[in-house]
Amino acid sequence: MLDDKQYMIEGEDVWVPTVCAGCYNCCGIKVHRVNGKVVEVNGDPKAANSRGYICAKGIGRTLDVHHPSRVTRPLKRTNPQKGIGVDPGWVEISWQEAMAAAVKELERIRQEDPRKLIISHFDISGYRLSGAFARAFGTHNLHWNRADYCGSASHPAWLITNGTLNSEIDFVRCKYAVLWGTQLGHMVNTIALVAGSEMAEARREGAKLVVIDPFCSHAASKADEWLPVKPGTDGALALAMLHVMVNELGIYDVQFIKQQTNGPYLLKPDGYYLRDPASNKPLLWDRNDGQAKTFDDDSLKDPAIEGEYDISGQPGNPAFQVLKAHLSTVDVSKMAQICTIPPERIRKVTREFCQAAGIGRTIEIDGYTLPYRPAGIDYKRGGAAHKGGMNTCFAIHLLNLLLGAVDVPGGQRGVNPVGPYWDAGVSEDGLIIPSDFIAKYNKPYPGRKARVPQTLDLQELFPTALFTRGLYPLGIDDPEKFGIPYQAEAMIHGRTNHMMNSHSPEAMATTLKKLKFQLSISMFIDETTEFADIILPDAHDFERWDMFPANDPYAFISPGQGSWYFLLRQPVVEPPGQATPWMQVYLELAQHLGILDDMYQFGNEMWHLSDELKLAQGQNYTVRDIAERQARTIFGPNLDLADFTDSSSVVLRGKTVKEAFPRMFMPSRVPIYLEYYLDHKQDVKKILEELDLEWDLTPYSPVPVWIPCEAHREDQDYDLIATNSKVPTHQFSITTENIWIDELSKDNPYTYNVMVHTSTAEKKDLKTGDRVCVESRYGQYTGRLKVTELVHPACVNCCGTFGHWAKGMPISKNKGVLHNALLPKPTLDRIDTLSGQIDMCVRVKISKVEE
Repeated sequence: MLDDKQYMIEGEDVWVPTVCAGCYNCCGIKVHRVNGKVVEVNGDPKAANSRGYICAKGIGRTLDVHHPSRVTRPLKRTNPQKGIGVDPGWVEISWQEAMAAAVKELERIRQEDPRKLIISHFDISGYRLSGAFARAFGTHNLHWNRADYCGSASHPAWLITNGTLNSEIDFVRCKYAVLWGTQLGHMVNTIALVAGSEMAEARREGAKLVVIDPFCSHAASKADEWLPVKPGTDGALALAMLHVMVNELGIYDVQFIKQQTNGPYLLKPDGYYLRDPASNKPLLWDRNDGQAKTFDDDSLKDPAIEGEYDISGQPGNPAFQVLKAHLSTVDVSKMAQICTIPPERIRKVTREFCQAAGIGRTIEIDGYTLPYRPAGIDYKRGGAAHKGGMNTCFAIHLLNLLLGAVDVPGGQRGVNPVGPYWDAGVSEDGLIIPSDFIAKYNKPYPGRKARVPQTLDLQELFPTALFTRGLYPLGIDDPEKFGIPYQAEAMIHGRTNHMMNSHSPEAMATTLKKLKFQLSISMFIDETTEFADIILPDAHDFERWDMFPANDPYAFISPGQGSWYFLLRQPVVEPPGQATPWMQVYLELAQHLGILDDMYQFGNEMWHLSDELKLAQGQNYTVRDIAERQARTIFGPNLDLADFTDSSSVVLRGKTVKEAFPRMFMPSRVPIYLEYYLDHKQDVKKILEELDLEWDLTPYSPVPVWIPCEAHREDQDYDLIATNSKVPTHQFSITTENIWIDELSKDNPYTYNVMVHTSTAEKKDLKTGDRVCVESRYGQYTGRLKVTELVHPACVNCCGTFGHWAKGMPISKNKGVLHNALLPKPTLDRIDTLSGQIDMCVRVKISKVEE
């Protein structure tokens, strides 16, 4: 196996620039190495995404390198029994023996049916490498992780409107920011250090902040106004606000709707576009000359967004009017009862938000006159991770769209839909389509054709979804039910912990036991690695090269003005023992399996290498070799990775105004009416009938509708709803094993404790410090109680992904509680059938445990 040790920066006392992996944000850092040991970590002052700053998670990475519980040699399972608390009977084996055992199983599967293999990890910078391996192997079952938990519903809403995967707010110019189920700007969410500093400056400059969340999070605690919404009712609140905006206040950006959206597109009574018979393009009504015209007609001057028009005997109404009429049926008082936010507060916040947008205002930037909309809403998991999540996200986003506060100065902005070597496209109907470089998986619009599933995550049943990774247990446990013609048998796993980050551990254990072979590439023996048959020791991020750039532009280059900056992850120290970077392991596996040339062929395409830099057949390359070719494809042949001695960051050039604020320069329009759902609904219905499956197709509505969660059904035995929130010092299930982070968490009265409202505690005769059991119909956890005013009275809240039980996680063992232990395995009545989003709401009861 090749390695790149000779390329490490030399010296006994040096600062090595690299990229942090304490979360997914890829912040530029500098790591102090003395006599071959990591002793300190600081932010990289020359990296635009850190600017010399660093968070607690990043500082704590120092300890993870030296952790005594790290796996440093290959291990083999000797106990064939698998389960929670079962001793695997690990024995050390040689690297050659471990690799031979893994290759033997993988060769067998590849000969029988390569689709039986699952690729499972959450290491974003390596997606395209493991993806190339998967394609060469012959499986489409890849990237099983829980990115879907927070993103299945939210990402598609941005992709179909902003043309990109992620979203932020222009805090530099925003005067009224709404954080809806997210803590952007408070060291949680993407590009955290930049967003945090920009939020702080905006607040100093007088920007108002409103936070909508059942829990008074770090963001809510610093807000001007906290709206404690009942969990899972965000869609009801959004519809109420839309009604107030459109039908009570009458505040919306008419010119934006006319020129930049499909609001003027004429609809037939059945909801479909009225189309030109010759070109099949959607028609609009031009009020200037009283003629029907296609959306791209050069003579179009004043498209109507209200009224009814006769087109050759066919009645047609503009899509905006249909949306407006739909919103007029929303009863604000009823929605207020559902979401538990009083009607007067709904109206107050909506009015303030609309007025702050300042419709009609403009701003001069570098010689361009652009709309100025200093108001924006950002949303993510809190409002999205529910049944009906996509409808909720689209309803929330319509509040931005109807004010024209999208991808213009001051408002909500997508993260880099246009870049130096990618651009958003335009559909035949004139609507925005994300670049292939950005979308990566499926493009929710125009979507794909529904068909009987061939993949274990059932993605074929969700034609308008981005990804459906949370549904792997359905395909693994019951493939026949969904028409899948094979049974999963093996998994290459690493850097994700299914036993903790999904649902009931007992249910997940049943799923994992169905796999005949599991190869885990791990630093620690966590709860999922305990199910492995072979463990290969993984390297720390301070011990590896990465694909380039480490900060994928689809999410990790700050949107808006600034520069196109790209970061390199390089090793600071050598891995201990036989620890090997997981991406290098994939290359070695491919070599042993005889698919390395095929992997190169797919990789040349997926890694976007220029023709002269494509990998040659019959050669051996390291991850560093590939990274250097990726970097030279972007920067030219003179870039040398050996030059990254002072900073981890290299700048291509400054952003243009058209790249920073792309909306007004795009030839495409933005949908405010989702007509394409109608055809997809019929396609899905046909497949469901073929499979004899019961499926709720209500979400396939071109206008947003309110879809309640299962947890909203009254249940006297389970009278509360469990919620879960993030804390800035933790990421996923990985950070509690860090002693420093653990100390911070123990000193915080909320991080490791269970929280209920004061009024709830009084009714149940509970007090702070009590040992309590929180139980759903699917599972339970036991923890220490904190009584507080900072949580919705209908809720029991806990933080993070805590409550480890693995023997290989001694620091984090039995610290905090695990919300996901309360959740059932995904079922068809607990998912958003539009996006595949899994509902995180669940009804629970709480009781005191005698000690």
